[in-house]
Amino acid sequence: MQQFFERYWVFGGTCLLFALVTLRLIIRERVTLQGTLAFLLLLFGMGLASLFPQADAWIATRMGFTLVSNWFFALCIAALSFLHLLALISISRVELRSIALTQELALLQEKLERALPAVGERP
Repeated sequence: MQQFFERYWVFGGTCLLFALVTLRLIIRERVTLQGTLAFLLLLFGMGLASLFPQADAWIATRMGFTLVSNWFFALCIAALSFLHLLALISISRVELRSIALTQELALLQEKLERALPAVGERP
């Protein structure tokens, strides 16, 4: 067990470092908690997986992977795909909201232009 821990402690430490940097960005309000919650959970999961390599080997062989590294690589690709999907959803929401705000602004501008000439014509 000690040999496995010595081999994977660097990866676990890297995950912890990234999580701390992300938490610092959240506290300083550079990023939102909603946008980074999935990222933090995935970091926690990957760091936890690095601490239990026997469980990783068991899961990898049950899923049909010959090497644990291939399973871990596939897991990372799936995690990145999930994060990309969440980013696309967020971008789509922002785009739809900006379109709605632009249309609302145009309607308010039109109402203002109609109201101003009517005020200027009165004696």
